[in-house]
Amino acid sequence: MAKLVSDPSSCANFHEVVVKHIDLNWTVDFEKKLLRGTATLTIRAIEKVDKLILDICDQDFKNVSCGEAVLEYKIEPNEVYGQKMEISITTMEPNEERKIRFDYETSSKAGALQFMSKEMTKDKMTDYLYCMSCYTYGRSIIPCMDTPSVKQTLSAKIGVPAEMNCAMSAICKERTTNDLKTNCVFEQPIPIPVYLFAFVVGRIEGRDLSPRCAVWAEPSVVDAAQREFQETEKLLQTAEKMAGPYVWGRYDLVVMPPSFPFGGMENPCLTFVAPSVVVGDRSLVNVVVHEIAHSWTGNLVTNATWEHYWLNEGYTVYLERKLLGKLYTEKTRQFHCIQGWEDKMVPCITDFLGVSNKLTKLVTDLKGEDINEIYSEIPYEKGSAFLIYLEQVFGLERFDEFLKHYVEKFQRQAITTDDWKKCLEEFFSKEESALKSVDFDTWLNGLGIPPNKPDFHYDVMKRSQELAEKWIKGSEEVVESLTLEEFNEMQVYEQMRMLLLLKDIPEERLERLGSLYGLDKTENTRLRFNFLYISLRKRCAFVINNALDFVTECGMVSYLKKIYKELLEWTDSRKAAVQRFEANKPSMHPMAVDAVNGILKQFQI
Repeated sequence: MAKLVSDPSSCANFHEVVVKHIDLNWTVDFEKKLLRGTATLTIRAIEKVDKLILDICDQDFKNVSCGEAVLEYKIEPNEVYGQKMEISITTMEPNEERKIRFDYETSSKAGALQFMSKEMTKDKMTDYLYCMSCYTYGRSIIPCMDTPSVKQTLSAKIGVPAEMNCAMSAICKERTTNDLKTNCVFEQPIPIPVYLFAFVVGRIEGRDLSPRCAVWAEPSVVDAAQREFQETEKLLQTAEKMAGPYVWGRYDLVVMPPSFPFGGMENPCLTFVAPSVVVGDRSLVNVVVHEIAHSWTGNLVTNATWEHYWLNEGYTVYLERKLLGKLYTEKTRQFHCIQGWEDKMVPCITDFLGVSNKLTKLVTDLKGEDINEIYSEIPYEKGSAFLIYLEQVFGLERFDEFLKHYVEKFQRQAITTDDWKKCLEEFFSKEESALKSVDFDTWLNGLGIPPNKPDFHYDVMKRSQELAEKWIKGSEEVVESLTLEEFNEMQVYEQMRMLLLLKDIPEERLERLGSLYGLDKTENTRLRFNFLYISLRKRCAFVINNALDFVTECGMVSYLKKIYKELLEWTDSRKAAVQRFEANKPSMHPMAVDAVNGILKQFQI
């Protein structure tokens, strides 16, 4: 692989020296909303070096040392997020290792930490904390090389109040409790990038799903979560058949509080899932399938920088949908693939980003960009579409073989798109004509809609399209005959697709549809989002209050960005949207705040 010398999202000098292990000893201070303790970094020199440059963000350092020696350091601003910490060290020779210890506490505003009062939790029993480092918030809690290029093993001891528990993106080795404190000891023996470091602290309970799988949640939620995710082991075994052995030991899930900014987050050993996924009918199981797929594509084989994010997310969406095809039918896979192209990728390019926006490229120059502010569907859906296209070019059986080869070749490494392309070209070297037919440059570096649309089977969309047509073009008599039962006979993903086809529906009919199907009060967040989004796009005043409630109740960044964009673009709702955002800020995840601030900047508000 080519040597990577820089990452626009990091200040670290990882081309000269790398972190091999991080050992943490922390106490969680709920009163001051911070972590206090030590981080000891084991570093290894790549070449002769006399300085260590790390990413940080607003920590209060009491001491930095190597053995008995106190080390001098300076802190300078970072162009994008946080600060640059340059530590002077005596010269290290190549392959020499040292331990650097940091005594410090985090800021009470650390981006990775979301402290919540008990009133903000489901059960309102104790305060709650969750820590999520993705994408570059890890530097706010650990002085580190905050780039996906650097993978390190991890050990941690975390002290929390006695009445609370702690779960982490690592294997729990020990839990001890006295009258004042619970101490939890964790180990992660597989090297991971800092963005995958995560933990939760609160009144949470665990329920086994299988010998290697469990679910954690607040007491009032945990039994429902156990029922919702009872097929997790089956999903894991199906993924192993496609991508190779699951190497992480455990696969646990934790149901998060409402402010959680994603549908799921693929932390090793401990997937975070939004509470909106627990709907009682397992209809949103594809969220868990996606996070399981990340155990291979993203966590085991990782994008070297966020400029190659499609290697994480495009591959994972591709694998997720292949898994859905194996678990259910090929029609299910086809439906999700079409939905990804038509309802996610194309609107993202044409309506949200704009066809000439550099962020519509699969491989993007992120110099000067804050990755936390530019989340979009492009790496997910354009990346997945590219892989579906390649599957059709090279054939399903051969491309399945390539998937396993790719994971095996690059496991535990961080790679670039060039590394991936070279691997693919070597694997398919005998299929010369097929290779020559692929326009790699336009797919990877071109703006806008991809040059080749995969061959989708559109017959799977028939039911959702026919129902949408009835609502849009049907006579009054036809509309009067429509029933809730007809809607409920469809799969949830068909219902979501049908709603997105209603662009030309009259406003009065859209309001009737929402009332008939209960979409204004459904507990299925995805259905509710689709209904609100299409209604706001049509400037239907009857949904403004519901939309304002939605952005208060839902923490998912992908939904918040789209709903806020419509509310802020529309003069009738702009003032109320700004007021609601200001009121919601204290309970929002920093990533969600950053995302909405990006939209406010866009509209110069």
